[in-house]
Amino acid sequence: MTITEEVSWNPLDPGFVADPYPHYGKLRDDDPVHRTLIGALLVTRYDDVHDVLRNPNTSVRREHHDDVPEHMKPLTERYEERTPSILGLDPPDHTRLRKLVQRTFTPRAIGRMRDQTTSIVDGLLDDLADRSEIDLIADYAFVVPFAVIHSMLGLPDADMVRLRTWSQALVQTLEPFMTPEQVDEAIEGGTRMDEYLREALAWKRSKPGDDLFTELIAVEEEGDSMSEQELLSMVSLLFVAGHETTVNLIGNGICALLAHPDQLGRVRADSTVDETLADELLRYDSPVQNSGRRLLEPMVLSGVKVEAGEMVMTALGAANRDPRFWGDTADDLDVTRPDAARHVSFGSGVHHCLGAALARMEGEIAVTRLLRRFSELSLAAEPTFNGRIILRGRDRIPITLGPSS
Repeated sequence: MTITEEVSWNPLDPGFVADPYPHYGKLRDDDPVHRTLIGALLVTRYDDVHDVLRNPNTSVRREHHDDVPEHMKPLTERYEERTPSILGLDPPDHTRLRKLVQRTFTPRAIGRMRDQTTSIVDGLLDDLADRSEIDLIADYAFVVPFAVIHSMLGLPDADMVRLRTWSQALVQTLEPFMTPEQVDEAIEGGTRMDEYLREALAWKRSKPGDDLFTELIAVEEEGDSMSEQELLSMVSLLFVAGHETTVNLIGNGICALLAHPDQLGRVRADSTVDETLADELLRYDSPVQNSGRRLLEPMVLSGVKVEAGEMVMTALGAANRDPRFWGDTADDLDVTRPDAARHVSFGSGVHHCLGAALARMEGEIAVTRLLRRFSELSLAAEPTFNGRIILRGRDRIPITLGPSS
């Protein structure tokens, strides 16, 4: 039996969806530069992932081919007509836009949102306290980050439900495969989101406030500012990509802690773990499992020469558990791990996640406030997975809350 028959990457296999990490281990050991069935190469070792992500001679631009499935063509045509978000831009366009956004989306600005985030979380927990059982995803993990970014942007509360619906439809576009129904939903959601944000943009320009949307409109660097379409793409991205990843950080993190009672006990008993908690949860079960780069020059990865033009998928989840980097405790959950922040769940290099500080803050507050308030919280039934390739998370997590303290 050949290595390619023994070791493979099949993210659609139910066993892989439930627990990809043993599969990653085999790939790291036996086939660290793996040719996948979709043609791209998959690298799974930490050093290779880190090197690809930090290599300036790579591209994140999507290439549109004639062999796109027929049902996907209306979606690809729509995105070809629009200004790409920062996720799909290479330098120098990416550098310019990121420099502008960084002037407002700073860790210090996120720090100012800490009290408001705590208030949002505590208010939601008050509302849930009378219920014996909840779906952690729909009733909590999904609500918190959306309410936070909605508040940061200074948008009316009455619009939140509509924005959530459109955002859920759009997040499916981050995956490589979509059904015809998902394509229709994404086109509809994108159209409605654009219409709403254009109206919101005009409103904010006429009535500026103390919020992130107003700051993004006003930001200027050496005479440069964002165009209207760049603003719309950036705000839409905050709702879509930033929101979904934080949902999965909260959901995956709670599941990991419930499966490790010793670590759960430490979180409840010791607030000093708050500094490392979010990063360890991100390392242990990454909400973002893969990030693609097309090589613009040859690279040597684990001794294998990879030619320019190859699409390389960096397996972030695999790198975060690589014992070659993390040592013998790579597969252990340790909420006090001192170097947990060296995970690659936020990417690395020029495309390191702009919302990293926000995600850490939201994840820390959402997880700790929930677990410390409900000391008998437990799973009411087995969670179900979303089955996605890029954004790993649970669709449902039935939770018994128990008494509130």
